[in-house]
Amino acid sequence: MSRRIDFFRWLIYYSFMIKIKDMEFEYYDRDEEGNLTEMISAIRGIRFEAEKGAFIALCGRNGSGKSTFAKVLNRLLVPAEGTVMIAGIDALNAENALEIRKRVGMVFQNPEDQLVGSVVREDCAFGAENLGVPEKELAGRVDDALEAVGLSEKAEAPVESLSGGEKQKLAIAGVLAMGTECMVLDEATSMCDPASAREILQLLDKLHREKKLTIIFITHNMTEALCADMIYVFDKGRIAKSGRKQAIFANTEKIDALGLEVPMAVSVARKLKEDGYLRTDELYSVGEICARLLKEHPYAFVKGVKLEAGKPKKLPVNPKSAILFDSVSFSYGKNKVLDSLSFSVAKGEYVVITGRTGAGKSTLLQLIPRLLSPQSGQIYVDGIDVNDRTTDIRSLRTKVGFMFQYPEQQLFAENVYEDVVFGVRNLGISEVEAEKRAYECIELVGLSQDVYDLPPDKLSGGERRRVALAGVLALQPEYLVMDEPFAGLDPEGRRSMEELILALNKEAGITVLLVSHDLDDALAHADRVICIENGCVVTEGDPAEVFCAQYRDGGVKAGVPFTTELMCTLRDRGMELSPPARTPEAAVCEIERCLRK
Repeated sequence: MSRRIDFFRWLIYYSFMIKIKDMEFEYYDRDEEGNLTEMISAIRGIRFEAEKGAFIALCGRNGSGKSTFAKVLNRLLVPAEGTVMIAGIDALNAENALEIRKRVGMVFQNPEDQLVGSVVREDCAFGAENLGVPEKELAGRVDDALEAVGLSEKAEAPVESLSGGEKQKLAIAGVLAMGTECMVLDEATSMCDPASAREILQLLDKLHREKKLTIIFITHNMTEALCADMIYVFDKGRIAKSGRKQAIFANTEKIDALGLEVPMAVSVARKLKEDGYLRTDELYSVGEICARLLKEHPYAFVKGVKLEAGKPKKLPVNPKSAILFDSVSFSYGKNKVLDSLSFSVAKGEYVVITGRTGAGKSTLLQLIPRLLSPQSGQIYVDGIDVNDRTTDIRSLRTKVGFMFQYPEQQLFAENVYEDVVFGVRNLGISEVEAEKRAYECIELVGLSQDVYDLPPDKLSGGERRRVALAGVLALQPEYLVMDEPFAGLDPEGRRSMEELILALNKEAGITVLLVSHDLDDALAHADRVICIENGCVVTEGDPAEVFCAQYRDGGVKAGVPFTTELMCTLRDRGMELSPPARTPEAAVCEIERCLRK
């Protein structure tokens, strides 16, 4: 009888890829002597099931427990309590570690963290090789995996020659070559440009459909979560909400309370329904909204008419600008990154630089405070030649506040206060003034007094960005140069950072130049957008005009803001809308104006 019960129990578990019951996980903090000082509960009493071949999105604000949960699935972490079964195998049993990792592959946020080979083929083979896959079988697996992700033609290319999106595809290929049944992706698109992020999502959908792969996709982007069959929302180590997208977004107030953001398509559809212009709000894309409006309001569309938008004007480079790039070229060895690039930024402007990963954006920013030097061309800040060896480099870097894409690259002190005060002390001012500036700037970026004595590695990603920004602001810069300040932040953290940067620009008068893949933010807030491609400026100007021109040039595939796509698509269908709006709210107002005619 007991054998029969065990068999049915095994059958139930084996029908699921993942089955978790009452799982608890705790982190322990210890002092320098190894004594336990604090216990932090990261996962509390979670129950979770994923059928084989499911596509599941895990969402939640920073620190909600998503990444911890993901690492348990791959047995990188082992919970203190509960049941964790992976493909019918007990994941808590140490003897099953290898079997678990054969079945569940991890793809991390930054592909650099898991790429180890120098050549694409070699890197793809690394994981499978370590699992003991025979050499003859290994070659076939690698070929199949590279073909699945679209990297066959680059099999012999150096890994360093790949773009950021291609590196993430290579990380996915490495997991596929291991023969995995389940792929867990932890914020795998957060560092990608919009085009690369879209390609990754399309690839996951293809692997899910064609290879019946179980996908567990962690994201802060609720629009990306729409791709999944099921959505789980984490909050404070628990699953606060779960279900299909219709159920998840039925209560937008609940999503807001959980620190997330309702997809723009859902918000627009809901507002149009509330105002009586749509009969349903279960619409999740621009295409669905446009089709429904055309069906319910055919009179608002002029058939056969396409309304062309204006093209951005080519702006002359102003030699008196606050920041000036004049025919700047830069190469890493034989790899040319910037090619005779020219642009200017006026005092007090908020300028966003966009472009695909590998276009040269980060390199461009690092030339401004002379962290790098160009091979040719001139760079000026307030008329000062940045590359003149007689230029006071300390004075330049005080004037130009610089933030790296990864804030941990500029945090090194033993605690937050010492990190923020470090740069100010080097200015030669009094300790009293240095301390005053440090405390003021920590408060200014929205951090509490509780963080003063904390080591930076105890902070969340969003908090580390704020500490890095506080250290920059303590120098009282005239220019703020930032590389991807919103990357990896949850919606709540991103909104807070956006508001802070806007206030520094509009109220404190600091000139802002930043690289960002958040095109919706660039459209809503920037004075000007500069688009970089292959190390050159391809277009620049008013954000609405620039993105509308990109849409005309096939930019939907490359990625344009939601509002731009919505307005331009409706104009193409024949709705006589005024020039493109910059926010979804403004778009709704303009759409309703046309529908009232």
